[in-house]
Amino acid sequence: MKYLLLICFFVLFSASCENLKKEKTAKTPITKQKTHVQGLNKENPSKCKVQIQNQDLVLICNGKETIYKYLIINEMSLSTELIQNDDGFSLLYESNASATKSKEKFDFIYSLNGLILISKEIVKFGKDGLILNKLFVDNYDMSQKTYDDLQAIGNSLKEEFNKKPIGFVYNSKNILFAKMTYKSYPEDLYVDYPKLGNVDFKIINVESANNQAFSLEKIQDNNFSKSLLKEIISQYPDRTVAFLNLADVDWALANKEDAKKNYNLYLFLMKKQKKDLSKVPQRVYDRIK
Repeated sequence: MKYLLLICFFVLFSASCENLKKEKTAKTPITKQKTHVQGLNKENPSKCKVQIQNQDLVLICNGKETIYKYLIINEMSLSTELIQNDDGFSLLYESNASATKSKEKFDFIYSLNGLILISKEIVKFGKDGLILNKLFVDNYDMSQKTYDDLQAIGNSLKEEFNKKPIGFVYNSKNILFAKMTYKSYPEDLYVDYPKLGNVDFKIINVESANNQAFSLEKIQDNNFSKSLLKEIISQYPDRTVAFLNLADVDWALANKEDAKKNYNLYLFLMKKQKKDLSKVPQRVYDRIK
């Protein structure tokens, strides 16, 4: 009888353990599903937006607010305008403190990681003519940055007033790589800025231009990277690596057919110019299948 009771106890204990194991197994997929959904939200940059709050700029991503202090200045002689666009936003500062008027535009992209400054454009107009300089910056995280930090960017650039509506484009190392000529009077250009109208964009240092396009691609500013790469290819059609970079950008933008076309053109030029085909990235072959 004692042995029979022991056997019954063992059977009941085993059954209880098995039921508990099944309950844990049944709950596991629910936990994984919740984690997966949260991960999708974190990958979606469209959940982010910016807005002005007194002197601060506020980045809101998935309900989380990050405050960037003292970026909004509105005084007697200086004003700030927030310009929203599809890829990010710009801050436009306008100063009328002297006879020489100035506007400075800062272009940003944003994500769950915060704000990143892409470029600064400086426009000045006075009795001696016009200054227009555009300077790209690399890996410029806006954490703990203020208006004073933005003002310091590009201070070493050469500034010369020009009677013609001409602008100059520099990379993050202050190397001049492009020249912009506008079809308007200098004063009209300043008044209408940032609407610039038709421009003749002439690349004068193709290697620096290509490197800048690649830097923009790395931080996922794909649309401007694409426009710069298309200018490079238009003016330097034998620039092989530009076709690879443009294909990568198109692929990132989900323009798969355009990407395949440019991957094939890249391969064609590699063969035509008798370059080392072992340097062709494997992704090229994978994506043209």
